[in-house]
This record gives sequence, structure tokens and C-alpha cells, in this order.
Amino acid sequence: MHILIEAVGSAGDVHPFLAIGQALVARGHDVDVMASAYFAERVEQTGLDFIAVGTVEDYQRAVSQLDLWHPRNAFKAVWRESKDHLLPAYDILQKHIRPGETVLIGSTLAWSVRFAQERLGTPAATVHLSPGCILSADAPARLPGMGRWFGCLPVGWRRAFLAWLEKNFIDGVVKDDLNVIRARIGLPPVSRVLSHWQHSPQAVICAFPDWFCAPQKDWPAHSVTTGFPIWQQAGTRALSPELEAFLDAGDAPIGFTPGSAMAFGRPFFERALAACKALGRRAVFITPFTEQLPWREGEAPAFVHHASYAPFNALVPRLAALVHHGGIGTTAQAMHAGVPQLITPFAHDQFDNAARVERLGCGAQLKPTASAAKWQNALSHLVDDAEVRAACQRVSTWMADEAEVMAQIVARIEALAPRGGES
Repeated sequence: MHILIEAVGSAGDVHPFLAIGQALVARGHDVDVMASAYFAERVEQTGLDFIAVGTVEDYQRAVSQLDLWHPRNAFKAVWRESKDHLLPAYDILQKHIRPGETVLIGSTLAWSVRFAQERLGTPAATVHLSPGCILSADAPARLPGMGRWFGCLPVGWRRAFLAWLEKNFIDGVVKDDLNVIRARIGLPPVSRVLSHWQHSPQAVICAFPDWFCAPQKDWPAHSVTTGFPIWQQAGTRALSPELEAFLDAGDAPIGFTPGSAMAFGRPFFERALAACKALGRRAVFITPFTEQLPWREGEAPAFVHHASYAPFNALVPRLAALVHHGGIGTTAQAMHAGVPQLITPFAHDQFDNAARVERLGCGAQLKPTASAAKWQNALSHLVDDAEVRAACQRVSTWMADEAEVMAQIVARIEALAPRGGES
């Protein structure tokens, strides 16, 4: 088979699809990965064929939008930055589809894949990396600005509220623009974009385990849960000698990252620095945006090491705890490594991921704006508490069978194999 994967988003959205791509190649399939040009080197190092959508400058401009990290404005910001890439991405897909051979795989926001599925008849699967990607009244995600109270409402009330929310605030943002784009390629208008249209009618792969979120009756048809596809990055992008030396020089440090695409994290790192100083703990700060670091160039404290990037499968198991934004890729890596997590959600599905980690007992959540003293107290508890350590080990054990996870995902994709001439 020829598998054409489109992954839209930041590193945590792209990396799991590299794991899926490598598993498909191991089964003998030919795999192309479409993503932002920003990820070209990372994809090519896996041996997968890479197809760029947009430029590095497009990606950098997108992540420079402050609204991208605002709880209520983030969805509008994502749509504003992504809508102009839908038609170019669709054109690229058309050029690379091999009739009768290709199966398309799209991440949650890879809506060009849905265009190609509808317009060209090419088999396709939608892959959601977190439960927050699915509007559900039966198992409602923790939405930004909404507390535990929503889950306590009768299911009929929740269903009515989500329908109202989608009509007025979700479709209200995307539907008109989306339908203009659809009309240009001869497709009819759609509505209920997030609850219905975005999901492939052929296959919806929920790439997270049922103990993280069990399947629900109001999920899309043909949904299956699998497990987290953990990308085990190796070889040329192992830990740098400087980071290795820092890790070897003392006790396990605490890792801090507000996300690979977060360019406004200086307050995050200021609190991290103050908390670690008060606790007497070493720290690793991970961010490609050095302007966020709370010190002058060349004046980093001796107890802190900065890395622009580090493969989490190599770094996270060597940490005492990981403090992060709650992106599903980072969340899964920490659970896989059995490391306690302190999550400070900003936007998107991060609030829901944080709530689920907290329920599992392997982490806690805190507002990003909480005081350094609260960060200090939360970290002290997470690092030293025996119950947290036991919960982390338990969850890590549940995630140990990576081969089975990948086998489930690959089997679901292989089931879409087109019959000759069908696509």
C-alpha cells in the first residue's frame, strides 16, 4: 500500500505520526509524510519520505501569535493560521495520490484529507491523539474556562449545551470560510464541522488507551481506541554531549517546557527558576525560543541547563519530574517514562489532558499564573510522594506494550486497503 499521512500542528502533533509511519514501513508499505516544512529534517531522519506544506516562515509566524495560547481565543487563532493552507495541501495530496494504491491518514486538523476523501474517493482514516479532539456529551472533555461542574450536569443538558456551543462558536468561526473553500473544489457545504464532518466515515482511530478515555456511544461511527503511539527517536538526535554531562553531574533534575511552539513562556520559566532555587533542585529548561529564558545570555545559573530541543524518549526517563503545558505528546511521554507531571495548561486540549492525568494520580495541575511558592509546593509533593510514584509506575506499566499499540493502529489502516481502480 501507499500511505499518505498529513499531520498538522506542532511537534507533539507530528511525532506520533512518525511512529505510525515507521510501523507501516516495517510492514512493507510505502509512506509519505506531509507536514510543515519546519519538520523536514526530523521527518527525513526517520527514513520516511517528506512532503512540505507551507514554509518554515509560515510556521514561525503562526507560533508567534499570542492568541494561540489564550484559552478562549486559541481556536480562532488556529483557524486563522491554518485555513489558507487547506487548498494548497489538497493540491499537494492530489499530486501524490496513486489511484488504487493510496490510503490517506489525517490528524485532527488535516481537513485537506477529508476533502480528498470526499472529492476523489480515496480511502482515509482520521487519527485523534487526545479525547479533547472529540465533542462528546457522554464523556465531556474539560474545555477551557469550564470546571468540573459541566460533567455533573444531566447528559441531556450537556448535549444541548454542546450543540449550542458548536452552532454559535465553532461553526460560527469556521463554517463560512470552510464552505467557500469547499465550493472551489466542487464540494457541497457542511455544518456541525467538529462533531460530525471532520471525522472520516470510514475509520476514526483514537490514538489513546481506553483507560485514558473509554469509548462513548456518542463518538463518531467506526471509532476505535488503541493506545499512545510513542515515537522512539534515536540516532542522530540523541541527547547532546552538554546535556548528557549535566544529567550525569548530579541528582535527577526537573524538566520544564511550555511546549515546543510556545514563544511567550518567560513567566513560566521565571516561576520554574524561582521554584527550583527554593527547592535546591537542578533543572533542564527546554525551549527553542531563547528570549524566554529569565537570564542574560551566558549567565545561566549553574543548577540549570538549557536545551533548544531534546528527544523526550531519551530525556524524560532521566528526570525527577516534568513540568509542562499539557500537550498530549508530552503528556504521553511522561506517562510512558513513569515520571510525575505538573501541568500548567494554556489552551486547546491541555485542560482536559491535565484533568485526566490528575485523575490517574500520576500528576497535578496548576494555573500558569500561580505563584512560584505554589509551584514549589506542588513540585515538592510530586517528587517526594510515594503514592504519586506508585501511580506513575502503574501507568507506565500499562503503556509498556508499544508493539501491540502499533499493531492495532496498523491493522486499522491496512483494513482500508483500496481495491484496484477504486481511488
